[in-house]
Amino acid sequence: MQLRLLLDAALDFIYPRIYCVCCGERLEKRAVHGICDNCCEAMPFIHDPRCHVCGKPAPEESETCPECRYHNHEYDRALAVFEYSATIRELIHRFKYNKEYTLSRTFGYFMTELLMECGWTADMIIPVPLHKNRLKSRGFNQSALLGDYLSQRINIPCEEDILIRSIDTKTQTGFHRQDRLKNLKNAFTVICPEKVEGRNILLVDDVHTTGATVDSCSKELRRAGAGKIYVITAAAVLSDLATGGRRQ
Repeated sequence: MQLRLLLDAALDFIYPRIYCVCCGERLEKRAVHGICDNCCEAMPFIHDPRCHVCGKPAPEESETCPECRYHNHEYDRALAVFEYSATIRELIHRFKYNKEYTLSRTFGYFMTELLMECGWTADMIIPVPLHKNRLKSRGFNQSALLGDYLSQRINIPCEEDILIRSIDTKTQTGFHRQDRLKNLKNAFTVICPEKVEGRNILLVDDVHTTGATVDSCSKELRRAGAGKIYVITAAAVLSDLATGGRRQ
């Protein structure tokens, strides 16, 4: 992963991105994240006030959102940059399935900015792992690419070999939270617990849907003795409770 990032950085320096990843228009020189001013203004950023647990919209900053009042989470705090709107869904689809690796830098840029604002202190970054079968078919782990980018920007090591996905579970698409949790039971394993014990962890994924995946990862990290567990994602799916019934 590090080699790919170094190659991407070199290509950015020699051949900087000149077209917006959203609309294809020519970029302004200051658009280092790959999105033009017009598209950036229209991006569905999640703003304050946020739930103090999952980071999704809440009535007041100090309050938990309706979702977190119904469900406890295994992690301490979570944040996401964007609402999972149609625009963001398309970008993530291009990133994951069309292998547009450079979008890891676009998402990673905004994730880094959010991390710098929140003031979390983490000892290591752990990306949500893919099972080896899924990794082989896809060719890369999108969460690991994001984790590597963040590692370079905030100077925290990204550890990809501590938490593994030991069971090749069914796709989570279409599952509700309880079905997702059942599907993910015992799916993750911490293989180096001594590296986790007493450490604050920054867990990285592309999308926070119901939280079942990061909860399952966090549960195993807790068992291994982890300290604080923070979650950062590029996007979050907002429930009807959070959006007032607005469709995403």
